[in-house]
Amino acid sequence: MQAWLRSDLMPIRQERSAEVVFYGLRGAALTPAANAAAQKLFSAAATLLSSDAASLFGTRCIADTDLTLMLNRLILNGDPVPSKLVDYAMRQ
Repeated sequence: MQAWLRSDLMPIRQERSAEVVFYGLRGAALTPAANAAAQKLFSAAATLLSSDAASLFGTRCIADTDLTLMLNRLILNGDPVPSKLVDYAMRQ
């Protein structure tokens, strides 16, 4: 999960740096490549999380931290994120 978040979703990382999370800096609208990566992220995360899951694998782990950071790059920028994933990120 962590390797996938760091390698396959590079367009999100390029357009929504961690500065969005730590400093509140906002970016322009996502490009088509970053939007496609975001949809891939949402699909994978929704598949791995049951409707009320507090963590990915039954017990909180470092992968939850990485996923939450990736989701918050979008959430804190004001990008549309499915409410189930926003709820998960807020619980983390």
